[in-house]
Amino acid sequence: MFGFLSTKAKNVQVGVDFMPTGVAVIDVLTDKNRYGQVRHSDFLPAVGMADQTRVLHEWVDQHDLRDAACNSLIAKHDVQQLQLEKPAVDDDELLQAVSWKIKDLINFDAQNAVVDVFQLPPSPKNPASYINAVVANESVVQTYVDSIKQCNLDLKVIDVHDLVGKNLKDVKDAQQTMALLQFTDNDGLMTIYHEQDLYVARDFKIGLLDIESTLQDDDESLYENLLLELQRSMDYFESMYGMGPIRKMLIFPQTAGTEKMAMYLQNYVGYELDFTQIKMQDPEKQMNKHCFAAYCAALREAS
Repeated sequence: MFGFLSTKAKNVQVGVDFMPTGVAVIDVLTDKNRYGQVRHSDFLPAVGMADQTRVLHEWVDQHDLRDAACNSLIAKHDVQQLQLEKPAVDDDELLQAVSWKIKDLINFDAQNAVVDVFQLPPSPKNPASYINAVVANESVVQTYVDSIKQCNLDLKVIDVHDLVGKNLKDVKDAQQTMALLQFTDNDGLMTIYHEQDLYVARDFKIGLLDIESTLQDDDESLYENLLLELQRSMDYFESMYGMGPIRKMLIFPQTAGTEKMAMYLQNYVGYELDFTQIKMQDPEKQMNKHCFAAYCAALREAS
């Protein structure tokens, strides 16, 4: 059985994000002097694991990345995250206790579940200790393992989208509470981190295609809806953890549409808005807009 949350680091790592219409794939340098530099980033159109494995294999061969360390994301529809009160057991018994607690919360036999957990930050509003259980069907996880191995990559970890933002250097180095706002074509995700701990993760159905469409008109209703989603997350964070407001939010990607969006939002929020700055080995290039989550996954270091 393959676990979710352990890995080793090498000087070159590959990040892979299996998406509904293709594979976002990237390789980055992770040595001390060039940490985070992107060598290649591509979105490979393909539907279904067989075709996605084929195009990924071709990409690996094209860039001479055979046996490179790889961190893969599991698609959101293939994994469940369940917030649970932490069982009162020793650490070496925690996974077994969680597996028992989730058996009525998942739609497959718990004996076939791959389970891992991460601790949620304590809240002064609630004395109970909570964890998030990350759960997937073992057979589904095995398809990811098989795909990566068939592509001749050295799989180190299968990760989840909510967690990988903490690998960004801006988040790791932050001396303040920070949020990330990232968009795919059809969805958005906002996460809030403090000292690399994830406090809030919120998905919403506003995507890059929606944002780019606002360039053609003066309708601000989309921005208003997005502002409401952000404010709900901020209100929850402030009320639950009592840490005050965030100071900065980073946005990806930087496009004409998201620049217009940020100008609107900045008029209504009290925190600084900025765009992520991704280092490229070739400064004339930009990172593919689909590759942000894969990039964050590729940055994951040894535990």
